[in-house]
Amino acid sequence: MSADGISRREFLRGATLAVAAASLPRYARAAKMRSSCVVVGAGLAGLSAAYRLNQVGWKVTVLEARDRPGGRVWSHRFPEAPELVCEMGGEWIGKDHKSILDLCHETKVELEPHAYKIWLLIAGRLKGPGEWGFSDSSRAAWGKFAAAWKHYGPAERAQMDQYDWFAWLRKIGFTDEDLRIRELIDSTDIGESMRASSALSEADSYADTNYMNPEQDTDEMDFHVKGGNTELINAVIARLPPGTLRLNSPVVSIEQRGGMVTVSTATGQTIERVTADACVFAAPSSTIPAIRFDPPLPPAHARAAEELEYARIIKTQILCDRRFWPAENFSMMSDETSHQYFHTTQGQPGPKGILCSYSVGDRADVLASQTEARRQAIVTEDLLGVSPLAAQAVTTTFAKAWQRDPWAHGAYAVYHPGQWMTVRAQLHRPHGKVFFAGEHVSENSQGFMDGAVGTGAEAAKALL
Repeated sequence: MSADGISRREFLRGATLAVAAASLPRYARAAKMRSSCVVVGAGLAGLSAAYRLNQVGWKVTVLEARDRPGGRVWSHRFPEAPELVCEMGGEWIGKDHKSILDLCHETKVELEPHAYKIWLLIAGRLKGPGEWGFSDSSRAAWGKFAAAWKHYGPAERAQMDQYDWFAWLRKIGFTDEDLRIRELIDSTDIGESMRASSALSEADSYADTNYMNPEQDTDEMDFHVKGGNTELINAVIARLPPGTLRLNSPVVSIEQRGGMVTVSTATGQTIERVTADACVFAAPSSTIPAIRFDPPLPPAHARAAEELEYARIIKTQILCDRRFWPAENFSMMSDETSHQYFHTTQGQPGPKGILCSYSVGDRADVLASQTEARRQAIVTEDLLGVSPLAAQAVTTTFAKAWQRDPWAHGAYAVYHPGQWMTVRAQLHRPHGKVFFAGEHVSENSQGFMDGAVGTGAEAAKALL
């Protein structure tokens, strides 16, 4: 706690809110109309930075390698059910995600409830909410740790960063059975096995939540953009001057000379260059090794970009001709092929519905290697544990394996033990007049869309 009684987390959230809110135009007097910036990446981080800079009169050019904006935000509609929308990428907005909530408010984007209750399918037995929970001993162990966590200093945090999350929970006293359940739940957050993630990173995420109360904890999975999260992407782009966004523009080099930054793109044999006063690099760090920086990135920064890995996640959207699952707010953690299934079209009209199969890590690679028909058969078989109606109800599927995406190499960043206090800090450090943004450098919303929006706004503030 700080001297005025607010936590460090609350202070940081407040700082991010101040950047993203309407107070930003107060910097307009200091900003020069001739100031310019080139933004690499048209995901939420890049568009957020561009939006904030444009608000105060900067000329901004956004370069996007894909043939569409949005990056890892991508809404999808099946031709067989165009009235329904689902998400192939970023899904949730949490009630405490101040940066993205403010951006939605400013751009007049409407939100709808998107929280779930958790069913559990283990060893072929389905248990509904209230029919399963955690042991008293694990609850007590967590309570003791959560109380101690508030007083952890740099030494304790550094030590904790050396543990993975599974090893840490075992160390503080979780039972084997509870660890098996937590591995299903937490791995869907992390995007890999909880054994691959820094305990410090996960404690930062979970310590202030109802971690041991699945009936109450929504884990910041509270809202969804009505009509699809791509609507927010479109709303931000609509507020930028025509010509700001350039698609099909993969960046190959970033040069700094005479106080200016020149970003070059290559499409086939065509090379194009954009020169500006500054640059916001808002693409995933996994793309950095393929880009030539002149002057070169510091060795520690370049090594951090090579070391940081992104989560292996495949989302398979399952269109069903009827909603055979037990509730509109259905979500199920599973020891089957997919870690999780959830009703992604809850609240949307009509008899049809879409379940999302969400698989991470090794299981995601297994599903990604299947044909579409084989993958559909696998997830349908899993869903027979929910209802025998699944066999007849499943109509078709559509999948996205983010680990095979050439512009992201995964869904979101995963910080392994020892990386949270080292790699993340290196990746956030500016390189001359190149500033870095993205969910991977967010301290409080890493892995969420909110982290992208917040760091984009922070990069804009740094330039101002």
